[in-house]
Amino acid sequence: MKKTLIAMALVAITAPIAAQASEANGIGYNYAQLDYVYTDNDAFDMDGGTLSGSYAFTDNFFMFGEYGEVKGDYNLNDFYYEGHTYDVNVDAKDSHWSLGAGFNVAIGDRADWVTKVAYDRHTLKASAYGFSSREHVDGGYITTGVMGRVTDKLTANAYLGYTDYNRGYEGNAFADFGAVYAFNKTWGLHAGAVLSDATETYSLGVRASF
Repeated sequence: MKKTLIAMALVAITAPIAAQASEANGIGYNYAQLDYVYTDNDAFDMDGGTLSGSYAFTDNFFMFGEYGEVKGDYNLNDFYYEGHTYDVNVDAKDSHWSLGAGFNVAIGDRADWVTKVAYDRHTLKASAYGFSSREHVDGGYITTGVMGRVTDKLTANAYLGYTDYNRGYEGNAFADFGAVYAFNKTWGLHAGAVLSDATETYSLGVRASF
């Protein structure tokens, strides 16, 4: 069901954008952005913040990066240790940074087709009752899809992607939706959603374009 909803949403967003086709479209790839992030996965919820940015070196090539940290807690019911059973509350933290490159090509006077590839590193930490564990997870992701100006002030994107990591983590397909409403040439409000079978991540923040 979730895959069907993702596909329907992708078509609904890209159709009106891609229909407005010509050449130079004025979409910008130079910005710094600060977001509040909420993640809902199969085990527990986490929230925190991310700082991200992008810089275009040419009309068709840009690089981007992100640093973020989210925290949460969950309960381990019936945890068995030395002959006894406990209910344990675990504090969890996920710190990550990513660095990547993107390529964009105009498919209209208001739309680009965008492909991005990034390296992504996570540091996962869990602690309870004075004990803690830490794990580094390395991987990356690729996305491709449409970014376009829905109106002169509203820009939206709809991407499909795939991510994979080491340490036995299975690869996962996802959909990435975002929108930026520009108050002026510099400041804008950003909202985003990244959806997969296992995890839903929502973000809301402010963007400074330059």
